[in-house]
Amino acid sequence: MKRNVETLARVPHRAGTPAQRAAVDAAAGFLRATGLEVVVSEHTLRIPEPVEASLAVEGPAGRTFDLAERVLAGDPYSAAAPADVPFFAWAPDGEVSARVVYANHGTRADYDVLRRAGVSVKGAIVLARSQGICRAMKSLVAEDEGAAALLLYPERRDLGIVKPDFPAGPYLNPWTVQRGSMLRYFLRPGDPDCAAGRGIPRLRPVLPALPVSESVASDLLGRVEGPAAPEDWTGWLKVPYRLGATREKVRLRTRSRTEARVLFNVTAVLAGRRHEGAAVVVGAHTDAWVNGAVDPVSGAATVLEAAASLATLAHEGWKPERDVVFVLFDGEEYGMLGSTLWVEQRLAAHAPPMAAFLYVDSSVRALDFMADVSPGLKESLDQILGRVDDPASGRVLLSVRAATQLPGFSGDTSPFLGLAGVPSAQLGFGRRTYAQYHSAYDDPYLLGRILDPGYAISATLARILTLWTSALAESPEPPWRFSEVAAFLDDELSKLAKDPASARLARRGEFFAAMVRLRIAAREWESLEPARRFAHAERTEPLLLDAMAAFHDAAAPEFARRNLLLGPSAETGCGTETLPGLRRALHGDGAVEAESALLLRALAVAGAKLREAARIAAQN
Repeated sequence: MKRNVETLARVPHRAGTPAQRAAVDAAAGFLRATGLEVVVSEHTLRIPEPVEASLAVEGPAGRTFDLAERVLAGDPYSAAAPADVPFFAWAPDGEVSARVVYANHGTRADYDVLRRAGVSVKGAIVLARSQGICRAMKSLVAEDEGAAALLLYPERRDLGIVKPDFPAGPYLNPWTVQRGSMLRYFLRPGDPDCAAGRGIPRLRPVLPALPVSESVASDLLGRVEGPAAPEDWTGWLKVPYRLGATREKVRLRTRSRTEARVLFNVTAVLAGRRHEGAAVVVGAHTDAWVNGAVDPVSGAATVLEAAASLATLAHEGWKPERDVVFVLFDGEEYGMLGSTLWVEQRLAAHAPPMAAFLYVDSSVRALDFMADVSPGLKESLDQILGRVDDPASGRVLLSVRAATQLPGFSGDTSPFLGLAGVPSAQLGFGRRTYAQYHSAYDDPYLLGRILDPGYAISATLARILTLWTSALAESPEPPWRFSEVAAFLDDELSKLAKDPASARLARRGEFFAAMVRLRIAAREWESLEPARRFAHAERTEPLLLDAMAAFHDAAAPEFARRNLLLGPSAETGCGTETLPGLRRALHGDGAVEAESALLLRALAVAGAKLREAARIAAQN
C-alpha cells in the first residue's frame, strides 16, 4: 500500500491532467498484474482550470495577500505547493470590490444572526469557515442573501484536538488552503453540461469564490468592525470575531478557463458463478486537487489491495457466487463526474443489477473507525468487524467502533444511491475532516510519517474491505437484511410523526399497518433456514431485487427524491435526509398525498415480493 500511495500521489494530479493519466495507468497496471481483466474507459468533458486569483485590501492601510501555500522544510512534496493556484472549481470568473462581512459557517441561521444585529451582506464579500454545511450550499445561501463573493477558510476550532502544526504534526498550519468544487451536486451529481444537468436550475454557482488560508482570514477578521460575535461564532485565531464589516474594501479577482479534458474510469471484474446475479461493486476515486495522498489515494490503495487479495484467492480456486466489480473513478473532486457517468452507462446498457456499492474515499484521517451504511447492510458489516482487531486499542473493532451513520451525498456513493437506488457504504478511519484536506500538504509525507506510520491502519481497512466484499459476493442471494430496512422505516416514520408538520400526514394509520406487514414479511423470509433459501436463490433473487427497487423512483424529476429512503439534505447539501420526498412535501415542498402514496406503494410491493420469495423457498 505504501508503494501504491507513493506512486499515485507522487505529484499533483488533478482530473484531466497528464499526471492524472499517469496515475490512472499505474493503477490499471497494478490491477492487470493481479490477473484481473481491466477496462479503462475514456470520457471527454469540459471542466474548469484555474488561471489566476488575487485578493487585496484597498486603501492606504491595504495589502496584497500571498494566496499560495508555502514550501515546508522536512516535507519534500511541498516543493510544488507555490505553483498550484488555489481555486474553487465551477465558481465563475469575477472581480469584486466590497467590504468583508464574517458569517461564521455561512448557514441560513448564521445570516439570521447577522440580520438581527443589523448587519447586511448585500453586495459584500462574505468570509465563512470551511466546515459545517457543504461549500456549494454556502455559496447558494450567500447568493440568496445578496452577497457579491465568498471566501472560505479552515478554522482551527473546527478541527478537533490541538496538536503540532504540519509538518511537525497533523494540525493546521497558517498557509493551508482547502480547495474544492462549487458545483451544487446535491441537486444532481455529474457533468453539468450533460442533458440531465442542463435542465436543473441553479446547478452552477453564481458567486465568485476563493479558498484562503487562516493567515489571510486572520488579517481580514482583524479589520471587521462591530460588536463581539456570539461565543459559538468565535474560533482560535488570535483576533476578535465581530458582527460587522471591514472599514476598507477588499478586491477579489478570479479567472479560470474551461477546457475539454479526458477523464478515465478503470473497471476490473472478478467473475462469479452467476454472472447474471446482482454484482458487488467496490470503488474509490483517483483524481486529487493536488497530490491527494489521503484523499483519494489512500482510498484507491485500499481498493487495489482488496482486489489483489481476492484475485489471489481466485487463482487458488475460490469463486464467489456473484461478480465483484472493482472501479476507480475519475473526476470525483469536480462533482462525481466519473462515477455518475459509470452508473448512467451501466443502467443504460441494462447490465446486471448491483447488490451493493462499497466505497473508500480516504483510508486514514484519524484513529476512529467510521462506517456510513445503508439500511440492510449493517449486520453483515458488524459480522466482519467482530473478526478484525482495532489497530489503536488492540480490541475487536465491533466493541469499540462508533455507531454507524447513513451514507452521504458528497462523494461517489451519491449516484449509486440517487440514480440507481443501490444500497451503499463508505468506510474509513477518522470521521472528522483533517487539517490538510484538499491542500498541497495532503501528500505521502503526511500519510506515511504522521497519520499512518507503517500503514497499519490502512492495512486494517483493506482487511475489513476484503472480508466484507468476499462475504457479500459469496452470498447466494442479494446480501440484504430487510428487517433492517423495516426497522429503519419504523424509526424514521416515528420521528416524522413528532414533527409539527406531520399534522398534514393524513394516512398515518395506513403507514402503521403497512410497516407491520413489511416487518412480518421480512421476518418470514429471514427466519427460513439458509439452506432452504439458497436452494431457490435463482428464482428468489429477482423478487428480492424488486423488493429493494421498490424504494427507488427512477421517474422522479428531482434527484433528491428518487431514493425514497435517503436523499441529500435540503439544509446541508452534503449530508443525508431520510424519507426525503415525504419530508420535503410535509414542509411545503410538494404534494403530501402523492408522496404518501409513493411510499405506501413501496412498502406494499416490498412486502409482497418478500412473501412471494418466502413461499418459493418454503417449497420442497
